Formats: sequence, structure tokens, C-alpha cells
Amino acid sequence: MLLPILDANALLVEGCYTVKHGLHQDKITGLAGTGRSNPYIAAHVPGEIDRHLPRMADHYEVPERQVRRLLARQILPSLRVVDLEIRDHLSWQTQRILRVDREMPLRHRGDPDDAPTMALAEFLGPCVIVSQDSVFFRFGFGVIEWVPVAQGVLRMAGLEATAADALVLMPATVIVAGLLWWCHRNGYLTRDNWRQRLARVGEAAKPLLELTEAAMTEHQTLSDSLVVVEPPAYPTSEQLAARHLARCGRSLTPGQLRDALARRGHIVSAAQLTRDMQAHRAFVRAPGDVWTIGRPVQGFDDL
Repeated sequence: MLLPILDANALLVEGCYTVKHGLHQDKITGLAGTGRSNPYIAAHVPGEIDRHLPRMADHYEVPERQVRRLLARQILPSLRVVDLEIRDHLSWQTQRILRVDREMPLRHRGDPDDAPTMALAEFLGPCVIVSQDSVFFRFGFGVIEWVPVAQGVLRMAGLEATAADALVLMPATVIVAGLLWWCHRNGYLTRDNWRQRLARVGEAAKPLLELTEAAMTEHQTLSDSLVVVEPPAYPTSEQLAARHLARCGRSLTPGQLRDALARRGHIVSAAQLTRDMQAHRAFVRAPGDVWTIGRPVQGFDDL
């Protein structure tokens, strides 16, 4: 599952655009509403939004107070802020963004202000960076036109939900077929009735299979069209924990997280996961010893 990582520029543009055109729904909360493409931001983003909002509102010729209210009450509450450690900025992809030698050609020059966003994309990868910042485009980590990216991720989330529903219904179809067979074997259905009803089950399942196949094909096409930040080839246990928590949609105990990772071939003890999560600011513990990734946006209000 691809996760969108947003920067301040994209959030400001979306806020100004939504106010200017009088829209009731923005793309950011649309992504969050799917439950499958939870948007995340780095810790510096709320401060950047606060700092650049007056200039962006003036550029789009919209009332700053209306944009601030939309951001504070609708857009930002749909995001989660992930606090990173210094070590999260040491991977090779983020190191490229940190490079700022002014004597180098622009195409090879990074921007330290954007390093946390890049580091977060690697930490939770695979991710898609939703940004208009040219530094991600220059290094091949993003595209300039971010709106099609957001729309593509939103559509993929819908297709994933369709596939998930289909997977739920398919076993149900198999169970019905099995019950029909059992009834036939025990004399509750004649041979003709059994075959007739089994044929109806097959006819009912056929559109579902065709819909699932079409959704998978479209999902692959959209995935291939996006620029994806891939995770490191050999992730640490804290990265494995963060990626799973970011996608599972609920808080987990260390034991539940251990079992979930084991089903994916990653063997990490619950004690080790507890130590890792306690030692990293990205993880948030709630009563009942349940953990999640990221925290709500704090310190940004509509005045």
C-alpha cells in the first residue's frame, strides 16, 4: 500500500484552491477518508504552513483567515505528524537532498529544508511524495504537478478497497458452494437441484471476478505511473514496525505487532519491538500498551 507524504507547499496550495473555488471537499481529507492512504507529514511542516500562509493567500487572492480556518479545522486534523530521529536522515536518498554545494549545477543541488519529508518517505516507504517542490523532481523522487499524483493515489485506494471487498465475498461464495455439496451428499438436494443452484452461484461470482481483475489491472497501471520512494533493501525492526502501523489502520500491542510482522516473514520479538518503539519519537503509546505511528497536528489554530 502506497502512503502519501505531503509537504507544506502542497497543503497550502490545496487550502487556497479549495477556498478560492468554494469547494466542500479537499483532496487531502479525501485521501484520509479512504482509510487506506493515510497522509503523513514531517514535524517541520505545520511551522512552515504558518510562516508561508500569508504569502500564499495573497498570491491566490483569497482571505488568509478562511484558509487558516480550513487548514485548522478540516485539512490538518486528517494528517498525522511523524517525529523523526537524526539517524533517519542518514540514508543515501535523503543524503542527496541534504547536499547544498552552491558550486554544483542546480540539477545536483539539494535543499535541507526538504530533507525531513524525504526521510519520512523512506522511513514509511513505499511512499509517494505529494509536493510541487522542484528538488524532489530534480532527484527523481517526485513530479512537479502533484494534483494528478494525489488523484492517482486516491483512485488506487478505492481500487484496493474494491479488491478487499471482493476477497471477503469470494470465500463466502466458496462456502455456499460447499454447503450445497453437503446438502446434496446428505440427501437434502437432488442432483439436478444441486447442479442448478451451483450454476447460479458460479454466475453470481463471475461479475465479481471480472470486476476484481479490472481493478487489479487499473491499480497496476496507476502504480506504474507514480514516482515511488522505495524503502531501504534491509529495513531495521523499527522501520518494519513503523510501516506496518502506518498501514494497518489501528493501534497494536507489541505482541500483535510481532505476530503481524511474523506473517510477513519478519521475526522480531515483542520485547525488541517495545524497546525500539520506546527509543523512537515516531511511535506513540496509548493506555493498554497499544502503539501507533505519528501524532495529531498541534499548535496550529484558526485564531
